[in-house]
Amino acid sequence: MDELIVGGHVALEENPASVPEADVVIGLYSSNNADNMELAVAKAAGGAARYHPELRTVLVCSDAASTDGTREAFFAAPSETPRIYVSTDPRERNKRTCFFNLVEVASRLKARAVVTYDAGIATLKKTWLPRLLDPVLGNGACYTSPIYSRQHFDLPLTYLLSYPLFRALFGRRIRNPHLGDAAFSGQLNEVFLNTCRWPSVTDFCSTELAVRVIAVSHGPVFQSFMADPRVGPSRLPVDTGIGEEFCQTLKSFYELMILYPDQWLKPRNSRPTPVTGAGLKADILPPRELVGAPQAFQRLIASSAKASRGIWEEVFPAHLGLFSTLLNPPPYGQRVPPQVWADLIYRGAATYRRRWGESADADALIRALMPVFLLRLLDFKKTTAISSASQITSLIENEAEVFEKAKPGLLALWGS
Repeated sequence: MDELIVGGHVALEENPASVPEADVVIGLYSSNNADNMELAVAKAAGGAARYHPELRTVLVCSDAASTDGTREAFFAAPSETPRIYVSTDPRERNKRTCFFNLVEVASRLKARAVVTYDAGIATLKKTWLPRLLDPVLGNGACYTSPIYSRQHFDLPLTYLLSYPLFRALFGRRIRNPHLGDAAFSGQLNEVFLNTCRWPSVTDFCSTELAVRVIAVSHGPVFQSFMADPRVGPSRLPVDTGIGEEFCQTLKSFYELMILYPDQWLKPRNSRPTPVTGAGLKADILPPRELVGAPQAFQRLIASSAKASRGIWEEVFPAHLGLFSTLLNPPPYGQRVPPQVWADLIYRGAATYRRRWGESADADALIRALMPVFLLRLLDFKKTTAISSASQITSLIENEAEVFEKAKPGLLALWGS
């Protein structure tokens, strides 16, 4: 597999006001979001008018070839803010293409900064604009990553994989390394457009993860506490589909390790990322629930493990005791020591590097780790139900520290 260099693929563009330049581009990623578009335009444009009326702002709907009237709803929404609509080809309905279409438009407009939202967010607020934008315009940040008000179990993939792995590899403590909206500078926009390598996965989480990996090497990165939950048109429970999300996210991490070795191969301790808005009062919703637990998860864990027996015997022979547990998982999961989890992820990374380009073998390796993640997911649900928020935070931070301390072992495996 060759490294993937991606560019924009604008199939349709409309700029009714013939906007030549802008100070700020507010991008609305959309995919059949006609029902929520009026709210998205009102909050995005309203935030600009209230908090930064001195700036020339343009709204850009970066659409994934919607078929529900999203384009019409975007232009019909009441607002004085000029608007541009761009769409992918119907054969390229993915977040990565929408991202590059937005980046391309922002470059042509010579934007000083870009703010991005998902057009389907039901909880979008006008205040989100200054919380994301001001670190870029006022603090010299090249990128702002949001922190939403969430129960810990709302983000099991983040806390069980992405946060500790991103922290250990890339040396920055970013709470949500592959989720949420963002703001970035015009200079970083040009980096995204012209000089970056991207993994093959094109979904939302993988695109956001790659963006953050690139951002931390190009300038100051901030986090902004948003004080609000981030919820789409409906609040979805956690079901067995999170196993596929895990596979896509881990594949993205492994490919980014191959594409950007200079950013993580030097051993170093992680450092905190500045947070703005820490004094805001949080509005927290009840935690999401599991669907089909524990039976559906037990079945998926057992079947996935059975299909991966050969990989476990070859790649993870020191952990065959855990493999036996996966074949007959307990109903509410099991605590997997973080040292074991880190070793599995790191051995998988080194093996993936050797098998990169052999698509079936590489993907099978990642799927072999999915049942361990699901086993930990069930245990995480149980833990969050009986522990305080501070206890859970300590648990998450302790596991992340284990990943950092185990990194020399990863470097040895990678070098061999």
